[in-house]
Amino acid sequence: MGVDDAVRGWLRLARCPRLRTREAIALGRRIGPEAFADPAPGTLAERGVPRDLADRLCGRSLTRRIEHELRTCRRRGWHLLGLDGPLYPPQVAQLAVPPPVLSVAGDPAVLSEPAVAIVGSRRPTTYGLTMAETLAGGLAARGLLVVSGLALGIDGRSHRSALEAGGRTAAVLGTGLDVVYPREHARLAAHIAERGALVTEFPPGTRPKPGHFPRRNRIIVGLADAVVVVEAAIPSGTLVTARWATEENRTVLAVPGRVGDELSAGCLELLRDGASPALGVDDVLAELRPERIPQPVTERAARHGTRPAPAPVGPFCAEVLAAIPERDDCSVEELLERVDGPTDRVLSALFELELAGLVAPLAGGRYRRTAAG
Repeated sequence: MGVDDAVRGWLRLARCPRLRTREAIALGRRIGPEAFADPAPGTLAERGVPRDLADRLCGRSLTRRIEHELRTCRRRGWHLLGLDGPLYPPQVAQLAVPPPVLSVAGDPAVLSEPAVAIVGSRRPTTYGLTMAETLAGGLAARGLLVVSGLALGIDGRSHRSALEAGGRTAAVLGTGLDVVYPREHARLAAHIAERGALVTEFPPGTRPKPGHFPRRNRIIVGLADAVVVVEAAIPSGTLVTARWATEENRTVLAVPGRVGDELSAGCLELLRDGASPALGVDDVLAELRPERIPQPVTERAARHGTRPAPAPVGPFCAEVLAAIPERDDCSVEELLERVDGPTDRVLSALFELELAGLVAPLAGGRYRRTAAG
């Protein structure tokens, strides 16, 4: 029996009703995941599986669900990674409770690369967005995978900045691969899949639920060599992720903020409790093991910490760029008055300009030119 049978077995264990993840992992590792690829109740019972659980694992409804998921993944070109398999990221396998199966859109190999997670508020300040852009872009230019959760705010800015720097990024979802949340990040998710990976432990069609996001966050922690918190209130899910990272023996860094600011309170608390300050890219690199620091994307990035030259853009993108003042920002509404084109085309052009490193989004739906633009 090959890898396919192991993946199929882990998938059955992961999707079995009323089987806790910790129990599924123990069972798969004790008996071997291949035993669950196409099991019979009697055979499982003979190997010590309780009869009620054996019946559930062999149920027709579960088998139909698994076959549907396998067909969906084949049709969409997604990858299924079974625990302890050759492409399953080894650092995630070391979690206290790793997912039995990961579904991946994009390149699953990037998930095993040296990585830094950047997390923070969904409603960040301009300072927080600037720090996320600086850190994510600089780390990506140094060849590190930037990991985050595709949420609004710090997550989205981190993913975009990594792509703009010519690097790679991975987004961990609290939904199925076919359900992008938030919907505003649908185009961003598509670009991440092209230049990195989208990853989830949930089956296709899974909608966002509050209980899904702590599970998502543990995978973010698992993929990362270090976790950087940019802005976080008290209490917040970001702080929970940071505490989780400490429990999983990951390095935690925090961006210092101003005393009294709500979104700085969480970072200041982390710093007080022993987190390292993240004032820039070099602070993060100093916390990584030397063998986990890859070669820079370009020699220029290595010498100067700058990004690769921006990619060329088409005529319409150039027209949109020309409509943005050189020393001021403007809103989408203002651009629509200056550029002859439908809203969706202008928004698409703005996104391409972001990826090319020529414009940067600001709070309130406004945009400004970057130094390269």
